[in-house]
Parts: sequence; C-alpha cells; structure tokens
Amino acid sequence: MISTNHTERPPGKGLLTPVRGWITLAVILQIGSSALVLAPLIGLTELARVLISVDAKRADMAWQIIKVSALCLGAGLGLRGLADLVTHLVDNAFSLWLRRQLARRMANAPLSWFSENSSGKIKQGMQEDVSAIHHLVAHSYLNLANAATTILCVYGYLFSVDWRMALITLLPLPFFFLLYRKIMLASQAKMADYGQELEKVNRSVVEFVQGIPVVKIFGQHGVAHHAYSRAVDSFRDFFLDWVRPLIKPESLSGVIIAPITLLLLVLVSGIAFIHLGWMDIWQLLPFAVLGLGISLPIGTLSSSAQSLQMAKGAFNRLAELLAIPQQMEPQKVMINAGNNVCFERVSFSYGGDRRIINDISLTLEPGSVTALVGASGAGKSTLAKLLLRFISPDSGGITLGGVDLRQIASKRLYQQVGCVFQDVRLLRMSIRDNIALGRPQATDQQVMAAAQAANIHQRILQLPRGYQSIYGEDACLSGGEAQRLSIARALLLDPPVLVLDEATAQADAESETAIQDTLSQLISQHGQRVLLVVAHRLATVMNADNIVVLADGCIAEQGTHTQLLMQNGEYARLWQSQYAQTQEEI
Repeated sequence: MISTNHTERPPGKGLLTPVRGWITLAVILQIGSSALVLAPLIGLTELARVLISVDAKRADMAWQIIKVSALCLGAGLGLRGLADLVTHLVDNAFSLWLRRQLARRMANAPLSWFSENSSGKIKQGMQEDVSAIHHLVAHSYLNLANAATTILCVYGYLFSVDWRMALITLLPLPFFFLLYRKIMLASQAKMADYGQELEKVNRSVVEFVQGIPVVKIFGQHGVAHHAYSRAVDSFRDFFLDWVRPLIKPESLSGVIIAPITLLLLVLVSGIAFIHLGWMDIWQLLPFAVLGLGISLPIGTLSSSAQSLQMAKGAFNRLAELLAIPQQMEPQKVMINAGNNVCFERVSFSYGGDRRIINDISLTLEPGSVTALVGASGAGKSTLAKLLLRFISPDSGGITLGGVDLRQIASKRLYQQVGCVFQDVRLLRMSIRDNIALGRPQATDQQVMAAAQAANIHQRILQLPRGYQSIYGEDACLSGGEAQRLSIARALLLDPPVLVLDEATAQADAESETAIQDTLSQLISQHGQRVLLVVAHRLATVMNADNIVVLADGCIAEQGTHTQLLMQNGEYARLWQSQYAQTQEEI
C-alpha cells in the first residue's frame, strides 16, 4: 500500500502522500456509510407519519419503509467496516514505513547528532509521535467524515420537515463553536511546550531505567528517581496550567450541546409551534429523535479537531527527525596504509562560541600509548571524538596512515579505529553477542579470550546462563562490569587504533581496580597498536609512552610521567593534587 517512489522526497514534507489516496477512498466509504446508517432514524419518523395517517395502504407503506431502512442499515454498516479495514491496513503499512524511514535516517546520521540530542526525543518520535499519526490515519479522518456527513444529512432532513424548527435547533451551534474556537486557540499556543515537556519525561524515564543497576551498586536508591520525579512534576504543573483556564469554557460548551439542553429547546419550541398551528405533532418526532443525537457527532467533530492538532505537533517533530543531517561518505574513497595518527593544526569549537581545541598538532606512532590528561573541560574527550570522526574539525586535519579521515569510508574507519566510551551502552542481547558486536563471526573461544583479557570472564560464568545470558533480563551488571565487557568488545575487534575514553569513570572502587589491571595488561601488550587513553586519574596512565597535558584546548606539556614530574608544571600540579587527596582519604 505504500509506494517506495516517495522515499526520496524532502524529509518531513508531505508525510501522508504515500497513503493519501487510500485515506480518500476510506473517507468516501465512510460518507456513504454515515448517510445510509441514518436511514433507520429517518425511517422511524416517516413510519410514525404513515401509521397515524388514514391511508388504506399504510400497512404496505410501513413495511416498505422498514425494509428500506433495514437494507440501508446493513449496507451502511458494511461500508463502515470496509472503511475501518482500509484505514487500519494503511496505518499498519504507513507506521512500518515511517519507522523504517526514521531508522534509516538515524542509522546514517553523524554520531555527533546522538550526543547533541536526548534519547527522550528519539523515544518520543519513534513511539508517541508515530502513535499520534496512527490515530490520525486510522481514526481521525473517518471520525471527521462521519461527523460532518451526519450533521449535514440530519439538518438537511430537518429543514425539509420544517425550516423554522430546524433554525431553532441550530441556535446552540454558533455559541458552541465560538467557545470551542477559544479552546483550540489556547491549546495551540501550548502545543510546542507540550512536546518539550513530554520529551523531558521520556528522557528522564530512559535515564532512570538505564541508571538503575549502577545506582543499586552505589546504594543511592533515592537519587535514581529524583530527575524522573522532577520531570513528572514539571509536566503536571505545565498540564494543570494548560487545562485550568479551559475547564470553564469546555464545560459550558458541553452543556450547550448536551442532549437535555437540546431536548428542552425542541420541546418548548415544538409545543409553541403546534399551539400556533405551524406544524403537526408528528413533525415534532424527527426533531426529538434526530435533534437530540446531533450532540454526539458535534462532540466527535471537536475531539477529532483536537486529534488533528496533536497530529500536527507530531508531524512537526517527526519532520525534524526526518531532517537529520546524513553522514556524508567521501566521493573519492582512499585506503590508508598504516595506523599512525597525525593531528595537524586541529581546531574545533561548539557553535563557534568558544574554541574547545585550539591549533593542536600531535602524532600517535604505532606501538605507542598516548595519554590525554588535564582538568575537566580541557578538551580531552573532544580530541578523542575528533579522531573517531564523531565531529569534524573547524580547521586543520587528522590523518590515519597518511590519509585524511574524511577520505576513509565509515565502515573501514570503524574497523580501523575502536573505542571504549566512559558511558557504556550494551544491547538487549546475549553477553556473547554483546562482546562480538563488532566481529559477529568470532568463535566462542575468541570471545572468551577477549573476556579473559578484559578480566570479566569469571563474572560472566557466574551468570545464570553464562555467555548466553541476556543483558537486561538474567544478566545484571554493575557499571564497572559493563565497562569491562565494553573493553572485551574492543579487544575482540582488535583494531589498529584503540581509544579509551575515561574507561574507569563509571566504576566503583572494586571495578576500578579490575579495569586498571586490564588497562595495564593492554598497555604492556599493545604490540603495533596505537593506543589513545583519555584519563582523569593519572595513576592509570603512569606507564604511557607519551602523556599529553591539555589546558584550555592547547597542549600545555607532554612527555613521560618522570619527565613531566621533573618539569614541575601543570602535570606535576595535577599529580600532587590527586596524590594529596588520596593521602587525605587514607
């Protein structure tokens, strides 16, 4: 039902174009259904008129009305079922197509996009916003068609019975629509804020769930839900501020078109008209039967308008996700010959406001370990992200084996450059598959060897199903254990260049010791690998071949641990600060 010819149109524009024809067909079916389903109600009033008449053939006429009404009712229900079937089949196909489009855009997005956008925003787009589109495609258009057709048919028939009485039943509608217009304008003004508040809640939910294992390790059970509670409280306050001013007009609008209000209006006006001789008593029946039921389609019309407004906000957010910039692959792909890394006068700034990296030149030789140290905000992680091509330098260049990173295809680049993040991400799959993520063809022996090298093998064997335990189900790991699993993944990939970004940042004391032992073995057995270690704790990189000290985005000094201590500069100050702190804790 979804044409693939539409996949290359501008992202986010004309999202419904692939299914617009099917929706139009369903609306036409619904219009026919709504008109036919009204036939029994109209037939009821005609039946009453025939039965109270003195016509000799009234019995035959009555049965004819009943047969026609039953036939119209059956046909109407059949058309309604067909319309529902069309919209739900279309919605299923469209939702699948939309999610695939979103997944494709995200799969080809620059890695920097994910660090700049929250997981809550992605969750909202993939779930809540797609669900809002589901209601629009599967229900809202049919509800609007049903309500509009019912109103037009009912009032058309009522005007044919008595135009004066029909005008009386129309009197509440202008007041209702004036109030509802006020409600819709107030809602529309808050719709953008609604999306932002919902994103905060989604982000806090994701962070809360992901942080539970680490929080439990540290015993800070109360801290875990504070951010979630704040986000929920903020959403509650926003929602109450939004709906409080709308309660009075919404209640008043409901009273205006309530069945009891319409019944009172019809009876008072009808009795007066009969008393004046303007209409017969049987003519009051259609206004009592059809006039009272008009409140339901009017209410449906208003709720469908709200759904359209919600869908509009969802469309805007989905359009933003579908407009994610795509990672550009080099037009002329080059193959590097070697794994030496050179930063050549590299500068970088976020948004152009403040330079994080300023004119840095640095060479990482094969078989060497280079450590990046410095105070928080000095640019350590940013320099590592530049090497991983998560972000691109404002000026200068970075080469791998003599080839600029921008000229290396992404697939090859990430086979050449591996990384272990401080913020570990494991997938809901077996522990074995998590380790073999970058090298799925690896044997079980190779996976276990990597786990042993990362000092996590024994912990895996303690899990209910060992390496087949599913992370998030029967495999619950602490932050430090997850970090070691991430190191095992990198070791199994065995890339020529390996970046370790604050590998002990998420670990508790016991896990930190195990990770440091792992890193010490890794450093001592690096062979011809280029190893770049971003470290906060200087003791973890004492044996590095070259320790680069960053300050304000520049290289303040570099050398071995002994050389830097003898210079009595920034490194010595950082070492003394950490050593003194350790001594004080002891």
